[in-house]
Amino acid sequence: MSENPPHWDWRWPDPVALKVAAERILQSRDPDDPTLNRRLSIRIQMDIPDSDGIPVRALMVTPWAVERIYWNSSTQQKPPIRHAFPLTADAQGRVAAGQGVILEFADTLVPVLTAWEPELGHHWVETLLPSVLGIHSVEEAVALALGKKPLSPPKRSVSDHLSLSVSRRKLLGIFR
Repeated sequence: MSENPPHWDWRWPDPVALKVAAERILQSRDPDDPTLNRRLSIRIQMDIPDSDGIPVRALMVTPWAVERIYWNSSTQQKPPIRHAFPLTADAQGRVAAGQGVILEFADTLVPVLTAWEPELGHHWVETLLPSVLGIHSVEEAVALALGKKPLSPPKRSVSDHLSLSVSRRKLLGIFR
């Protein structure tokens, strides 16, 4: 007697649902959790590819990590999984979350974890930055996750202050 294979629960790629799920996860974490960077807000950037075969994806910045989220494209019934151990089911018969697989699309192999959230259904998570503790802004987190040099504000010297026209009241505030 063979068991039924686990089934996938696909949903339409929805950035609002992704943000709602991330906010729910954040609220469930301990407010004093030392692994959270409270300076970072949750931000979602969608990327809808031009060519067929590349799944819809989003870049998600959270106080705990920067992740790329992939959804199965609506044109494919079978997910683009290249390698995986036999997938196991959860209590509801769905593919269980937390299983590692390798996605293949456009001659690219991407190691991801299978995830399921009530708002999103099944999706895959690629962790780009597992810790964001030393990051000061969402823009810096995105730049680091994409392998770019983060934008930094230009440094100002004392001579920059000397060319400013300032009232006597503001004079003492310049050098603070």
